[in-house]
Amino acid sequence: MTDIPTEKLSLYQIRTFAKSMLIKAGMDDHGSDVLADLVMKSERDGPRSHGLRMLPVYAQSFASGYANPAAAPKIDRIAPGVLRGDADNGYFQIAAEKARAELIAMARKNGIAAFTCANSHHLGAMRFDTEPLAEAGLVALGVVNSLSMVVPHGGVRPAFGTNPMSFACPRDGKAPIVWDQASSMVALMDIKMAAAEGHDLPRPGGLDPSGAPTTDPNAILETRSLLPFGDHKGAAIAMLVEVLGAALAGGTLSVDNAEREAHGALNVKGGATLIAIDPDRFGNAQFAGYIARICAEIEGNGTARVPGDGRLGKRATAQEGGVTVARALLEELDYYN
Repeated sequence: MTDIPTEKLSLYQIRTFAKSMLIKAGMDDHGSDVLADLVMKSERDGPRSHGLRMLPVYAQSFASGYANPAAAPKIDRIAPGVLRGDADNGYFQIAAEKARAELIAMARKNGIAAFTCANSHHLGAMRFDTEPLAEAGLVALGVVNSLSMVVPHGGVRPAFGTNPMSFACPRDGKAPIVWDQASSMVALMDIKMAAAEGHDLPRPGGLDPSGAPTTDPNAILETRSLLPFGDHKGAAIAMLVEVLGAALAGGTLSVDNAEREAHGALNVKGGATLIAIDPDRFGNAQFAGYIARICAEIEGNGTARVPGDGRLGKRATAQEGGVTVARALLEELDYYN
């Protein structure tokens, strides 16, 4: 593969540019701050497929009328440990930020609390939904369902979205443990990035037009039929996310995407759920020691590392020296004008 011309941008430059694009797309000041932070953090930590490359997708969702660029989410407490959100047809992350302080307070009071949200859009990495909860000392689990493109094991047509999930946990003296993953073998935006950069996937990630597994990203984009990770196990996780996300929140099911198709959008108005747990209220005074021991059994164990920790190195490098971005992408985004 030939060398691709690149340019080094600071995190400040990335965030400033992202906010300017979002404002141009019609977002209000607060909402554009939230999404610009997500773009910057994705370029900083990964997956970078959810960073600058996501800006045209956000803009399209507003220009088409599919998403509300000036959403004012409504959050209601419907039980001692349950918050229910209506995102006002905006992005979930804006609603989650509004609910965060109350969700944390409820978890500390009750030991466990949950926030469900419908009438929302979600694009980007879920780790940024759970990490703030772990930074507050809570264990967190987040799920969201998405546009149907994952074929159940043994199936012939998509039934689930890539249906990502994220887990976060506090860790004494270190950054929290945070990981996220799709239920599919490969995330859609990573497939798009591989196609744009002209290389195959490292392993079969979807079906080609003949129904055979393939590493060709262009063939997978043609069928929009992705494979679940771990065969039947990943398909089961995708179903779990569909229940905890769409069904609990009252969001659109992954297969019900007629409105999405009418607007040419990438996502459905799915449902998202965040569950926050206060370990101090669960009766094990040695919780932090358990976490340290679990991590110690992984670190130094061959080349193994604690899930999610690879991004901490990327974060440190990006904070110090910026991020390398393909010039072709910057030109596509009209960065130089």
